[in-house]
Amino acid sequence: MELKNKLLKELYYKFKENEILNKGSSAFILKIIGSLLGYIFLLLVTRAAGAETWGVFALCLALLNITSIFSRMGIDIALLKYVAQFKGKMSEIKDVYFQGTSLVLVLSIVFSILLYFCSDLVAELVFQKPQLSSYFKIISYALVPFTIIHINVETLRGLKKIKEFAFFQHVSKFFGAIVFFLLFTEFYNSDKLNSPIVAFTLSIFLVMIISSVFVIKQFKRIKLIRTLSKKEIIKTSFPMMLSSSILLLMAWSDTIMIGIFKAEVDVGVYNVALKLAMTTGIVLGAVNSIVAPKLSETFNNDRLDEFQKLIKESTRIIFFSTLPILIILFLFPEFLLSFFGAEFTIAKTTLLILLVGQLANAMSGSVGYILQMTGKEKVYHNILLISLLFNITLNFILIPKFGIEGAAIASAFSLLLWNLCSVFYIYKKYNVLTFFTSLI
Repeated sequence: MELKNKLLKELYYKFKENEILNKGSSAFILKIIGSLLGYIFLLLVTRAAGAETWGVFALCLALLNITSIFSRMGIDIALLKYVAQFKGKMSEIKDVYFQGTSLVLVLSIVFSILLYFCSDLVAELVFQKPQLSSYFKIISYALVPFTIIHINVETLRGLKKIKEFAFFQHVSKFFGAIVFFLLFTEFYNSDKLNSPIVAFTLSIFLVMIISSVFVIKQFKRIKLIRTLSKKEIIKTSFPMMLSSSILLLMAWSDTIMIGIFKAEVDVGVYNVALKLAMTTGIVLGAVNSIVAPKLSETFNNDRLDEFQKLIKESTRIIFFSTLPILIILFLFPEFLLSFFGAEFTIAKTTLLILLVGQLANAMSGSVGYILQMTGKEKVYHNILLISLLFNITLNFILIPKFGIEGAAIASAFSLLLWNLCSVFYIYKKYNVLTFFTSLI
């Protein structure tokens, strides 16, 4: 008993002193809660209205994410880099935050107006589904708050306020969406296709207000010191926009292209399989929450030994924590899909294909953030661009012939390609192998 207590104490102190495990665990728990809330929202919508309604919502969400690429222009990722680099110099951080916010506010208003007035055109010419226009108009209202939330959460991440970052990034949006959706279904006889979109939009507005108040409070009584011009911020952010936009396009291109070639029901079924496959990314996202600013801090301050150790340690945690989730999903795909309704079990093969890509993602570690936080944004951009071109080409060829399984093949292949290319480049450049086999 005494030996057991001693071992437990040693594990506790090791955990307490390890920043990745300690802070990452908070983000991990909140990301799990956020994912659960996302699945609860998914269950509520699919059980109340079926795959078609979820398909319409997924298309609206894809359109929102893709449009936000241009309204953010990579400024959110640039703020993460600058805030971490300034290392607690709040006067400089305040300046960068407010300059970045003013930039994205103007951009998001412009693109929100454009999305609203181009909704008919997008619905008819891109998707050949004029009935989608009214839903695209609703989601256009969410663009401004959605963009501001991105700025707020990346600022909090740079400040190492990981719990707050994880709450606003993962928990708050779907919590609000659930509350509003339940209110609509209980008290209003509204359009079933409308309800999840309106609920999500209202939640986004609420989260924007709360997160903005919280971030601005961090700068209370802090004197603003002019540090960077808007031109300098844009110069840094533009390459980051290219990388993040390609990554987002790769994440949503399959959903968009299924929407073009197939019915809304197919979009809904595929998106549920994709959501299940993405549960494997919970650990990766949680660890990245703390690793990203530390990568910038250690590399930009020439602490290369610590930088290499950080990469190896985070990769070990990511892979071995993700492995149990992968095993469960591989063993029980049909059973897990059936929770959302009998119509979703046809996506069993689709889910298994998607899991192959997620396995490669877990094995490769935080390759994207490593490249972005070390000034290799252009390299990362080129790798992602090649992968995106493969993804779109394969989707174009495979979806008309194989449907959602074709989309899954395209997605898995492109994810495998960009991860392995990134692993190889990081190894050649920094002499550190992020691939998990180096840890066995």
